[in-house]
Amino acid sequence: MSNDIQPRPAAAPAVAQAMPTARVAEVQARPAAPVEAKPVVENKPDPKEARRALEETTEHLNKQMTHNKRDLSFSVDDVANKVVVTVKNRDGEVVRQIPSETALRVAHNLNDVKGLMEDRQS
Repeated sequence: MSNDIQPRPAAAPAVAQAMPTARVAEVQARPAAPVEAKPVVENKPDPKEARRALEETTEHLNKQMTHNKRDLSFSVDDVANKVVVTVKNRDGEVVRQIPSETALRVAHNLNDVKGLMEDRQS
C-alpha cells in the first residue's frame, strides 16, 4: 500500500446545450432596465434633542449613585459639550474628575480661539 496521492482522471466536461444564435442576439439587444437614483438622506440627530437626552441620562445616573450611596456625580459641560464625572471622598472633596479641570480649561480656550478666528474671517 502506497501513501502517494494518485491523480484522478479528469472528468469529461459537460456538454452545454447550444442556444440558438437568434435567441442570443435577442438577449444581447435588450436595453437594461432603468435604475432610479434615490437621494441620500442623512438622519442627523437634532442637537437640542440630543442635549435633552444627555441631561436626562446624567440626572438618572446621579439618582442611581445617590441611591447606591456612591460619591460620584455626572454633569454636562456646556462649552465642551462633554459629560464630566466627579469622584468625591466622604468629606465632599473632589478626588478625581474626568475629564480633568485642565482638559476642560483647554477645551474652553480652544472654543474661544475658534470664535476669534470666525470673527476675523467675517
